[in-house]
Amino acid sequence: MIPSIGIRPLDASFGAELTGLRITGDVAQADFDAFLEAFHRHHVLLIRDVPNDPAAQVAFSRRMGPLEHHAAASAVHPAYPEVFCVGNYTADGITANFARGVEQWHADSSFREVPSAASLFYGAICPPEGGETCFLDAVAAYETLPDAMKARIEGLRGVHCLYTLSEWNRRHTPGRAPMDEARRRAFPPVAHPLVRTHPVSGVKSLFLCPAVISQIEGMSVADSQALIEELMDHAGQERFVYRHAWREGDLVVWDNRCTLHTASLFDHEKYLRLMFRTTVAGAA
Repeated sequence: MIPSIGIRPLDASFGAELTGLRITGDVAQADFDAFLEAFHRHHVLLIRDVPNDPAAQVAFSRRMGPLEHHAAASAVHPAYPEVFCVGNYTADGITANFARGVEQWHADSSFREVPSAASLFYGAICPPEGGETCFLDAVAAYETLPDAMKARIEGLRGVHCLYTLSEWNRRHTPGRAPMDEARRRAFPPVAHPLVRTHPVSGVKSLFLCPAVISQIEGMSVADSQALIEELMDHAGQERFVYRHAWREGDLVVWDNRCTLHTASLFDHEKYLRLMFRTTVAGAA
């Protein structure tokens, strides 16, 4: 069969918008193969005007691989525990995870022993202003580093820790409860390379999550933070960033193995926001 989807590059150095793709579990294999090829080539994919159907999102996501259950179990969809709910929405059995503070650049689930492969994020209720998601091309950011910096960070490993992220969130969102001991035991610190090699494409990229990395192995906390800040000053340049302004019905799929992302704030007292995220587990 000939794939029926169309591909249009986004207004950035990476990413593409797909048209003609049905987000269902029974999507034609040829179309799904074309989707995967575009995913590995462009790293961030946008599909617009997707119906609000969490069951279909879960079924489509499963075509990519096993799904994670989010660490914040209280913020999952009541009918679909694979769906993590994000925003300030509290109705219909949903209490979405809401952080009033700013975010840092990150890749989802970096604190797991095997970080996630992909995330699928759906805009169910989107404010008319604010709440954008920014994506960073971690491949281009690595490729344009000076050779001396590439040599300096080769082989270094950052210690990713859910407790470190929890404490960072508490400092920036007053009133958040501390992380309980059960979750600390369930997600102990784990080290990952600062430079990742993609298991499919083989490209190298920067794996930087400043709010999750407690320190770099073999370095002091202060020296670790200084190096991460220096790397992020380079990686965070606008030439590596795509900013997505959400419309209801948007589905954005991104590769956590070669991109980073963050979100902007919105007026949570004026607007509602509800997003559904499914997360494809990484492969060991």
